[in-house]
Amino acid sequence: MESFVWIVLGGIVLAALTSAVVKAPGQNLNSRFVALGELKGMTKDQIVSSVGPPNSVSGAPEGKTVCQWIATGYHIALLFDGEICEGVTHEFSA
Repeated sequence: MESFVWIVLGGIVLAALTSAVVKAPGQNLNSRFVALGELKGMTKDQIVSSVGPPNSVSGAPEGKTVCQWIATGYHIALLFDGEICEGVTHEFSA
């Protein structure tokens, strides 16, 4: 019985550590975006210099672009008109 308790406790600790390690890149990316403050009105270069290049860039209506930054546990999409950020179109944090 005592072995079973240790196995269960070990499993819980391992699951917690695995979750923390897996989510760390997303938490780091989220922290860098939070540190930027208000994104609307910032240039793409200002954002990229702080958080790194987007993982995805796609076209949007009216010649605008959507840039997305994705890391395990965090995803943010920003709409740009030329080089100027118009704001967040999507944000997810696990």
